[in-house]
Amino acid sequence: MAKFIKENKAVYLITMFMIAFMLIFSAFSSDVQAASKFKDVPETYWAYPAIKELTDEQIILGYTDGSFKPHVPVTRAQSAMFIVRALDLPAKSYRDPGFSDVSPKTSGYAEIAALVDMGVLSKAKKFNPSEPATRGQMAKMLALAFDLKGSSNQTKNFKDVAIGNSFYPYIDALVANGITQGTASDRFGTYDDVTRVQIAVFIKKNLQLNEAPPANGLPVVPSVPAANEKIMDEIVVLINKERAKVGAPSLKVDEGVEDIALIKSKDMVDNNYFAHESPTLGLYSDLLKKAGISYRAAGENLVAGYTTAESAVDAWMNSPSHKKNLLNPVYTHTGVGTYTGGAYQMYHTQIFIAK
Repeated sequence: MAKFIKENKAVYLITMFMIAFMLIFSAFSSDVQAASKFKDVPETYWAYPAIKELTDEQIILGYTDGSFKPHVPVTRAQSAMFIVRALDLPAKSYRDPGFSDVSPKTSGYAEIAALVDMGVLSKAKKFNPSEPATRGQMAKMLALAFDLKGSSNQTKNFKDVAIGNSFYPYIDALVANGITQGTASDRFGTYDDVTRVQIAVFIKKNLQLNEAPPANGLPVVPSVPAANEKIMDEIVVLINKERAKVGAPSLKVDEGVEDIALIKSKDMVDNNYFAHESPTLGLYSDLLKKAGISYRAAGENLVAGYTTAESAVDAWMNSPSHKKNLLNPVYTHTGVGTYTGGAYQMYHTQIFIAK
């Protein structure tokens, strides 16, 4: 697998001068020190925006010890509770859902009953409320609850869910609507337990579909699959450790800039190119302008073909010009976007700005 990387094009508004670099390696950065209200979910965490939004809205609650526990599996009853809260269904008495293991004393009883009443949950002898929900079960619940339609050729690449599988049409609808890309390019994780962070991101993406499209004309921000979570987290830590060694400040994550980076990475996959200028979106500076993001200086780095944080960061740090770029103290904020697919399997975009 060939490795392709492009160096940054720096834009300095003070001088209105564009400097373009096209080298062999590229980079990522982000802040690892800022913290949210949850001790285990810093602002640099890939799913921080989704977790913050859903906890602020009390759709998903944290634990009494001040943690969110993003990787803890979600039970079937909890899945029902989160979805009903997201739908903001009115509090009323629903008919007995008819499960032998679900009674009014069961946590989530009202929500389970509501989803049965809506036709989201099928009637059966047992519901198994305390068992972990699988990603396939979650896909079915979300697709029915949010009335998702559509189909994607990408779903056919998942080896763990055949077209005849009962979960296939629901997973297909999630992929078609940009809710998920799966846990890998060829795997959805159909029978894996769904975690708290995964369902938070899935619900946030569903809620976004019901919002008015952005007036700035930007594409919809793609979802971040669970498979990329670990890589993105490791890259953040590794890059900011290198900056700390030379006394450069950690790059703080700007959510808006991160959205632009995700849009750019997806655009390269969708349009089969690897370059700073998109055939459909123009330069990253055009995207920042559309998003209303102001800055004193800005730059973009691209990399494709690297699928581990360690190999990518080693490559960047062994390139003098990229090392200089990554350690540049001028930049104060960043946004990183990783998207799976395309000719080189994985594409990463990092955008720097100086506020």
